[in-house]
Amino acid sequence: MLKALVIYHTKTGHTLQAAEDIARGLSESGIECTIKAASSLTESGKSDLDEFDIVIFGTPTYGNRLYRLPARPVEKFLDSLSPRGLEGKTCGAFAVNARMGGSKLVKNIEKRLLRLGGKVVTGGPVIIAGVPLSLWKGRGASPKDVNKCEEYGRRVASEATK
Repeated sequence: MLKALVIYHTKTGHTLQAAEDIARGLSESGIECTIKAASSLTESGKSDLDEFDIVIFGTPTYGNRLYRLPARPVEKFLDSLSPRGLEGKTCGAFAVNARMGGSKLVKNIEKRLLRLGGKVVTGGPVIIAGVPLSLWKGRGASPKDVNKCEEYGRRVASEATK
């Protein structure tokens, strides 16, 4: 059985919810899933990924980082990986934004995953939730966005089993 790790960072819970929705899509496809906060992973990186065939990264979108970089705990974990630290793994990315920037951020993370040797399933979902420039939880993801996450999980599972 293939194993997946969904790594995320969240302050309001929206990115965790999206991670859970993606994991549901993976699980429906027969993939064993683990969800972990980026801050809980060791800095060595590699040891945390050895047992996984699939690794997906999720982050909120912060405009003050110009939509280029994931949240610092996710960025720190990516920085800890060796130059080919994702070799042989199916990878993906997703983002949560209240207003904009998520698509650019997902594309930037996908490029980085490719440079790290991952087989990237592009077009990761961008979920609209929360309130711009606020830590107030605000609105949750729409049923359409939840479905996008589940579908992405199924798509990643399909690519990983090819």
